[in-house]
Amino acid sequence: MKPWILLVGTSFSAAPLLQALRDMGFAVAVCGALPNDPCVAMADAYHQLDYADREALLELVRRKGYRYLCPSCNDYAYLSACYVADQLDLPGYDQPHHTTILHDKAAFRAHAQAIGLQVPRACQADDDTLRETLRLPLLVKPTDSFSGRGIQRITEHDQLTDAITQARQTSRCGSVVIEEFIEGTLHSHSAFIQDGRILQDVFVDEFCLRHPYQVDCSNAPSRLSDAVRERMRQQILLLVDSLQLCDGLLHTQFIDHHGEPYLIEPMRRCPGDLYYHLVQLATGMPYVDNYVAPFAGRPLQTGGREQQQYWARHTISFAHDSVFYSLSPRFPQALDLRIYPLADSGSTIKAAPYGKAAIAFARLPDLASLFRLTPQLGNLFAANLPERHHD
Repeated sequence: MKPWILLVGTSFSAAPLLQALRDMGFAVAVCGALPNDPCVAMADAYHQLDYADREALLELVRRKGYRYLCPSCNDYAYLSACYVADQLDLPGYDQPHHTTILHDKAAFRAHAQAIGLQVPRACQADDDTLRETLRLPLLVKPTDSFSGRGIQRITEHDQLTDAITQARQTSRCGSVVIEEFIEGTLHSHSAFIQDGRILQDVFVDEFCLRHPYQVDCSNAPSRLSDAVRERMRQQILLLVDSLQLCDGLLHTQFIDHHGEPYLIEPMRRCPGDLYYHLVQLATGMPYVDNYVAPFAGRPLQTGGREQQQYWARHTISFAHDSVFYSLSPRFPQALDLRIYPLADSGSTIKAAPYGKAAIAFARLPDLASLFRLTPQLGNLFAANLPERHHD
């Protein structure tokens, strides 16, 4: 008889996680609020609930006797699953206090500064003394935001009050952090941690084109120098040691400021928008298998292709609420092109960062093409409004 595992989440991005768990020999149950989500039809069992309600999730896991619990690709799934795992001693999770440090922007910045990590200077919004010492421009962020929601950049102190008010309205907990804006290029680092060391990792270049604080274009391999990569790894190992993190994924966004990496946001959950596909296509790394393995009580694996391929990813979104009809790729340089629709033709897509129409991947012939074309992907995957034909 197959052992059961509960996957917390039912969205499109959770489907590869479900398949990986099934390939490991599990019967997979899923939970989420929307019965029409893709994973519901794929799963062996479905429980309809809002998994952001951690007590409801705990009651379900206790009642059904699940001994394995895997979070999907969003913060609410991960934080609720971590709480339940701590209550029931399930594998794959850190202590809840350490999880809060990693996933709460204010808590992470305070911890990072205390242990000597390189992060932007920051403070809580209600710390009047410290915020007066921060240098403009500033970023005002809800401490629990994701996908760039509620973030504002201000260049004058008299803009601060309104920015804090708007950030609080976006935050579920009403907490806001203010930090100095760091100039540089945006990147991400996914490291699989085993016994306090980096077993395998990957660096990705990231771009925010449609919305200033939501990544919508990325490429692997990265253009980062070996020196920056090594500095970033040393920062990550310091963070891992300070919190005694368990085996599994640690994914971090950072800014390369003239060769110095500034950590922006770490997380232990799987990144969304099919990030794992970009990594697996480019490197052959078993990203999805290694993400789910600790939650399933399985060891991490190494692997990948000897020669990397050159892949770009683009999340197609709009600056304004729009009606999505079709895509017209204009990409003759692509050796391979893959498009994952997220919306039906004719559906309304909310403006970024709240709505997405599709995710596209393109394989390029060489590094020069990859680095040149990735920031142009918004022009190469045009989303069309309905055409009007004239006789």
